[in-house]
Amino acid sequence: MSTTSSTTYETGHSYRVPPQDLTIGTNVRTDTHPAASDFAASIKARGVLEPITVWVDDNGDLVVYRGQRRTLAAVKVGTPDGLVPVHVVARPEETDRVIDQLVENVHRAPMREAEERDAIEQLALLGVSAAQIVKRTAIARPTVDAVLTIAGSATTKSRMDTHGLTLAQAAIFAEFEGDLAATESLEQAVSWGRPLEHTAQRLRDARAEAHAVRAEADRLRDQGMPALDPDEVPERTWPLRLDGLVTADGEPVPEADWPNVPGAAVVVRAEWAYPDEDDTEDSDADGEPVLRFVPVWICTEPAAAGLRSAYDQPSPTGTTSPGESEAGAEDRAEQRREVITNNKAWRSAETVRREWLAQFVTRKAVPAGAEALICESILSGQYSLTKAMSDSHRMLRTLLGETEQEGDLAGSQACARLAANATTAKAATVRTLAAVLAAWEASTSVHTWRNPSEWDARIMTALTGWGYQPSEVEQLLLGADADHAA
Repeated sequence: MSTTSSTTYETGHSYRVPPQDLTIGTNVRTDTHPAASDFAASIKARGVLEPITVWVDDNGDLVVYRGQRRTLAAVKVGTPDGLVPVHVVARPEETDRVIDQLVENVHRAPMREAEERDAIEQLALLGVSAAQIVKRTAIARPTVDAVLTIAGSATTKSRMDTHGLTLAQAAIFAEFEGDLAATESLEQAVSWGRPLEHTAQRLRDARAEAHAVRAEADRLRDQGMPALDPDEVPERTWPLRLDGLVTADGEPVPEADWPNVPGAAVVVRAEWAYPDEDDTEDSDADGEPVLRFVPVWICTEPAAAGLRSAYDQPSPTGTTSPGESEAGAEDRAEQRREVITNNKAWRSAETVRREWLAQFVTRKAVPAGAEALICESILSGQYSLTKAMSDSHRMLRTLLGETEQEGDLAGSQACARLAANATTAKAATVRTLAAVLAAWEASTSVHTWRNPSEWDARIMTALTGWGYQPSEVEQLLLGADADHAA
């Protein structure tokens, strides 16, 4: 990297020199983390801030003693002025060199996230924009955004410092600050060791759904219907549904008469509907579901209206207890509530999982076991992969941030580009793994948790092994292997 220098360097002095003029000396640290893009970006943007320690060899050249990562990064990406600061020391004895380099690397303490948070907040207070903070420090944008979310909340910062939350976790608490019920749910998730991201996404989805339901109830009231505000809805509505109530004589109330029943009201129910399907929660239809709102008529005071449950009647033979039929209805209602609850949980988990996958499929290193998973997917002829191929790997392109273009030809051309861009064996393996995972992801739906296959269990086990934290409903997939084996 260096040629014989015409400059005379004196011990104890500091200079600014081109990084290409430095010679990398022997170092106990052999892994210089060449893929550390954030570090390289900071060198390119701000230069080398801490002087590189060097000594002068017999040819008068500068040999790097401490700071080889800074030197290599500066050579690779450059610095604002093309120079790096160096400080010249006496040539070290070999024993001293090894000890100094070992101590420097072993005892280097990383910066605490709270310290990073406070420093970024200081920059923001000085008027530096988020974009400029990212550009000038090479800190990832999600980290900067998390800090700025936390910055205005003394409570969240205190919680972060007291409970050892990460920046991402603290940002979630800041997002829901002021919502006591949500905060309690988050605190419970932390204390139980559950992934905070899943709890937060369920809270976001529930908040969005409640807002939409309230808006629909307002719309129905404007049309003259007695729609209840979500806060006014009774905790248990199924015994109050007019389609399940009868008169004292056991006659159902005609639907046309429901609005005239004393205590009649409308509850807005949110349902996920598949195209051309009526049973939204039990449908096996293909395609993406959409949220729709269904008005459900209830009677808030059945007894006062002279009504009772259709199930609340004795058996003619006297062999069945009066409450048995109603108990059966309650069991069915409970099963449906479980389906609805888990379906909502699955949709929330899907958002978290796809965000995680979008990061995972861009990794450079091949995760352990990737080749075996790819081999199994191809040789076992997984339908999800076959279907993804016929769809030009739409989900893979989505996860990789490809701009969606209409037409089979455009999809095929996009896939060809993705394959051509994987120019090394390692990159090709990661890209193929991404295709397998994206194909499985595209095949999942709310039915996956109810009837998980061995392949579902295989994929979720692999994702968990690679760092993904599954939600409770996703963990139902992990038992599929054992179930099928039995």
